[in-house]
Amino acid sequence: MTSKVKIKMGAIEIEYEGAEAFLKEELPDLLKAVSDLYKSSAPLIAAIPISANSTATITNDKKIEGTTATLAAKLGGSTGPELIMSAAARLHFVLGKEKFHKKDISEEIRSASNYFKASYASNLVSLLNGMVKSGKLMEPSKDNFSLSADSLKEIGAKLA
Repeated sequence: MTSKVKIKMGAIEIEYEGAEAFLKEELPDLLKAVSDLYKSSAPLIAAIPISANSTATITNDKKIEGTTATLAAKLGGSTGPELIMSAAARLHFVLGKEKFHKKDISEEIRSASNYFKASYASNLVSLLNGMVKSGKLMEPSKDNFSLSADSLKEIGAKLA
C-alpha cells in the first residue's frame, strides 16, 4: 500500500510517497532529524534517499539563481552529460520544477551557448538514456525526467 505525507517545519519541508511500512518504521527517526535540522537552522539543500524506490527531500528557502551557463560554470559543462545536469539543476533548483520534459532540457542546454554543441542536441535521447541508466536522472514517465536523489544531494551541496 502506498502512503503520502507532507511535513513543513519553518523553511524545511519534507514530502514522502511510498510504502506504508516506511511510515510505521522510520517516520519517528525522520521527524527527529527534521526537528534537529530545524533547530540548527543550517543551510541545507539535499535529498535523503529513503529506499530504492522512494525518496524524501529536505530543502531550505535559500534561493539559487542563474542561467544554465552560470550553473555549468559551477557544476561543469564541458561534456553533454555535464551540460544536461546543469540544465536539470536549473530546472529543479532555479525554476522549481521537480519533473521536466525532454524539450525543457533541450531548450536549457541550447541557452548555454558557450557550452552547447550541436552534437548534444542530436544525441540528446541517447545521452538522457545513459544518464537514466547511470542513476543521474530518473524517468518517471516517457520523456519526462527528474534528478535522482543522489544527484539532488550532490548538486545541492555544490550550489549551497
